[in-house]
Amino acid sequence: MNQPRSSLITALLLCAFVAIPAAANPQAKDQDKAKQTDIGNFSYSSVDRRDPFEPVYLIKIKKTKPETKKTGYELEELRLVGVLKTGAVTFAMMEDIQGKGLLFKKGDFLNKNLWVLDVLEEKMVLGYKLKGDVRKIAIDIPRK
Repeated sequence: MNQPRSSLITALLLCAFVAIPAAANPQAKDQDKAKQTDIGNFSYSSVDRRDPFEPVYLIKIKKTKPETKKTGYELEELRLVGVLKTGAVTFAMMEDIQGKGLLFKKGDFLNKNLWVLDVLEEKMVLGYKLKGDVRKIAIDIPRK
């Protein structure tokens, strides 16, 4: 009976020695825990990173296909069809290569360098910049 009792006493003493330092200084335990979980000022940005839910082969396809967005029309792409006068505003009716009809009035831009100076009964006057000078182009309605 002495042996189980001595092992019980040994176990209790061992537990007491382990529990006493933790009970004596509870702040040290909290500080150790805080040091382990503190990662400082951490921020994550997804800029320039791929979408993890998008398949990789689609990303390769997007990178190889250049996106060129066309803005405006070139003069060679348009044809003057007619002039429409409504009240004080006069519109130039033009047609592009695909046959789509477009209306332009005085001050409208065809592209960043070409704009409508005036729309008259039989023609349209366009202006464009060339080396700082404004040049004029007159386009007549074609006769059949």
